[in-house]
Amino acid sequence: MINLGADLTPLDFLTAIVALYVVVDPIGNVPLFVALTAKLDKTRKRRVLILSVLVAASVLVLFATFGIEIFGYFGVRLGDFVIASGLILTAFSLYQLLRPYEQTISSNGLEVAIVPLAVPFLAGPASISYVLLLSKYMGVFPTLFVIFTVSVLTLFTLYISEFILKILGMLGVRVLEKIMLIISVAIGISLIRRGLQLWSAELLT
Repeated sequence: MINLGADLTPLDFLTAIVALYVVVDPIGNVPLFVALTAKLDKTRKRRVLILSVLVAASVLVLFATFGIEIFGYFGVRLGDFVIASGLILTAFSLYQLLRPYEQTISSNGLEVAIVPLAVPFLAGPASISYVLLLSKYMGVFPTLFVIFTVSVLTLFTLYISEFILKILGMLGVRVLEKIMLIISVAIGISLIRRGLQLWSAELLT
């Protein structure tokens, strides 16, 4: 986890990028993207891809820029915020991990780029919460860099989605998705633990 009050290092940025990539989970969304765009030609499929990533990135940027001020207005302290972020990330990851797989119906339109691809699958409660946390720890501009980097990686991952599905197969993608969700649960629990430590320190001061 990124150290509070410390100068940011390349390792901090790498940790944040990897963690947000895991939370956004573009690999786990490969089957969804392939199914939703199955009836689209290459041009429309590319438009859906770009639009979905742009919308998701815009949502994350919005929360990274203004989310902390909104919480501050309501008097939310750092320990409260970290615990809430950890609970949301853990609950959402567990839900995705334990829910049965549902076959997605394909679409002929570009509307799937916004719902459900961009929101809630790429920019969902877990990723928004983690972005808010990064903004609190790292500051807005470093967080925007992390969002940009993860967005590029997500764009590339979904761009080669058919190749990934062909190489790993549906079962392989599902197994990889479950592994990433388990990592997300672990990240969520670590946030809860950090939040409790901050909470205790705030109560003692």
